[in-house]
Amino acid sequence: MEAPIGCAVIGYGPLHNFGWAHSAWIDATPELRLVAVCDLDPARTAAAKEAFPHIRTYNDVADVWSDDEIALVSLVTPHFTHCPLAVQAFEAGKHVVVEKAMCLNVAEATQMIEAGKRAGRMLAVHHNRRHDGNFRRIREIVESGALGEVFEIDLYAGGYGPFRHGWYSEKAKSGGAFYFWGPHAVDWVLTLMPERIAGVNGYFHKLVWHEITNEDQVRATIRFANGCVADVTWSHIATIGKPLWRILGTKGGILDTGAGGNVGYEKQTHGPVGGSLTLITHGEEGRKEEQIPYLESDWGMYWQGVADHLLRGAPVPVSGEAGRRTIGVFEAAERSSKTGQTEAVPYE
Repeated sequence: MEAPIGCAVIGYGPLHNFGWAHSAWIDATPELRLVAVCDLDPARTAAAKEAFPHIRTYNDVADVWSDDEIALVSLVTPHFTHCPLAVQAFEAGKHVVVEKAMCLNVAEATQMIEAGKRAGRMLAVHHNRRHDGNFRRIREIVESGALGEVFEIDLYAGGYGPFRHGWYSEKAKSGGAFYFWGPHAVDWVLTLMPERIAGVNGYFHKLVWHEITNEDQVRATIRFANGCVADVTWSHIATIGKPLWRILGTKGGILDTGAGGNVGYEKQTHGPVGGSLTLITHGEEGRKEEQIPYLESDWGMYWQGVADHLLRGAPVPVSGEAGRRTIGVFEAAERSSKTGQTEAVPYE
């Protein structure tokens, strides 16, 4: 391929401004070029044209598939549409970036992966939150060996109140409660701990908000082959919360509230440095406690990774197989919540 690579964003809904964010990130990447935005709603494509006057706008994906200037599409649509749209895109010869959650289940993820392989096109999952400033710092510390052998990872987010958030609140369309914040959390855990998953236990609760089809609280404990255990919880019935991150290793630990970790997320391609985490280590000089500032959030680097793959053969920023692994944890956790047993994750 030659630069700049023509790109289209499919889905420009107002929720979180994700369609705008994808468009802005593409527009800010020198070797990519935003050619078009597609949305079913003419009001939304009018908004896209106002924000990016140089683009074409479409209200039917068939027009995207037939546009030869478009080599790559970014799917910023509800989760239940990701698989059919990705398959159509591959059949039209386009490369695909798909928002997280990748899809609704492992079967859909596999269908997307196989369709991409048949077409000889890239499938990348938009787990750009690997570029959050606090996670970048956490990963740096873990990979430096400062904590020793990591044996426990706890991730928590939530509060108390009904989750009224458009289609995200509908289990049939979203996949369930885990599919909102869970894609970030599980991908973070699997990035920090690339070991084989030995098993998953899930605990799902539906106790309070019965008018909403998503679960009230979901929790997964992930046991890795090396013995490390990760505990991930997302709750809407938690009257008392916990820190975002707590990581324990044989030589130290990390405690992080996450405050300031994604400042400016919806407004710019790079975020300001904000916040810090607590690092405690035990060495020859005894116990040491430090406040370590976050790194910068560099979300736009995900898109540079896409360009590097397509133009220079670098690895896919987040492959379909990596995205499927996250979906596999969700599926295993839900099965376990029903069977009461530890469940396996396929494709390990």
